Amino acid sequence: MIDAGHPTVVTGAPTPLSDEEVVRELHRRFQAGDPDAIAALLHPDFVIEQPASFPHGGRHDGFDGMRAMGATFAEHWDRTISPPLIVASGDVVVQVTTQTWTARSTGRSATIDVVELISIVDGRVAEIRVFQQDTHALLATLEPSEL
Repeated sequence: MIDAGHPTVVTGAPTPLSDEEVVRELHRRFQAGDPDAIAALLHPDFVIEQPASFPHGGRHDGFDGMRAMGATFAEHWDRTISPPLIVASGDVVVQVTTQTWTARSTGRSATIDVVELISIVDGRVAEIRVFQQDTHALLATLEPSEL
């Protein structure tokens, strides 16, 4: 019998997030700047891969590898990121953002689209493969302009 005067309490394990919801939550945690909460969403075998041509490029293992990658990125650029378009497709979640990277050394910037292929294993982010639309334009921001 339901008693309208008393709230219904639901017990048991929380409903697991869908793969798309995991990626949305990861984005939210990055925006909030909460490293512990980010780490909690990463699979123990987490890896992120960026184009090798970037100073922060290559394969980075685990949360510590991602943190080191981010520190190297921050030595070179500041970045703004648009709200993401996130679409789940089979075993992969695709996230697309528009990003503006501004070089710290020159003040020059470039705006490009970034596609990330994100794999979820056991409800946690296991792999992120990052594809910037125009790596040449981003690297060019580091070079002094010719007058």
